[in-house]
Amino acid sequence: MRFWISFSLFVFLHCTHPKLDNQSEFGTESFWENQFLLCLTGKISDCRETAVPVCKNCRFFSTSTTYTGARGGISGADAICMNDPKKPTSPARAVFKAFLADDVNRIACISSDCLTGGASENKNWILKPNTSYYRAVDGGNFAITNSAGIFTAHLQHAESPTITTPILTGFSTGWTSVTNHCNRWSDGTGTSNAGVAANSVSLPNPSIGNCSSASIIFCVEQ
Repeated sequence: MRFWISFSLFVFLHCTHPKLDNQSEFGTESFWENQFLLCLTGKISDCRETAVPVCKNCRFFSTSTTYTGARGGISGADAICMNDPKKPTSPARAVFKAFLADDVNRIACISSDCLTGGASENKNWILKPNTSYYRAVDGGNFAITNSAGIFTAHLQHAESPTITTPILTGFSTGWTSVTNHCNRWSDGTGTSNAGVAANSVSLPNPSIGNCSSASIIFCVEQ
């Protein structure tokens, strides 16, 4: 906590406010988390520069390389997204995070479909409530989140060309986290030990897959 407060004050005192898509989100916790990720992954040359992390029409892309469940944890997967060559180049300081869940570091829902607590059940979650999501490759709108920040249905595939092989996600039914999630995305061995989506149109409808099987990572604009 002291680190985040000190880091926030440092950046605030040394920077001017950027022009954001959504000015109301400047200075929020998610803003500073995104700023820190940009700094760690070298996406800003000076860590006193401010991020432009807030999207209204948010984008998805799939990584150019496939990975087993050994992804360096949630933070490692986020760094993979930030360094992938398919990451959109504009805006230069946009932040993308991994579409993954575990039981501690990134949680969408605690109850099925977040019916008990709504968006308050989100932890370090990467989808925004009531937001349209688009494929980065062609701008196609493929889904819209509800007030809890989850997809209730897909309009189209999240990637083009469509992905027809299982995608490691860590989700169980109702957007809860599956019990097995490749040891919080640090283990690339074993079978029947990870939540997967069957393809790029079934992200909310997971099944069980293998941590040893390589898959793309979906990356989500913040």
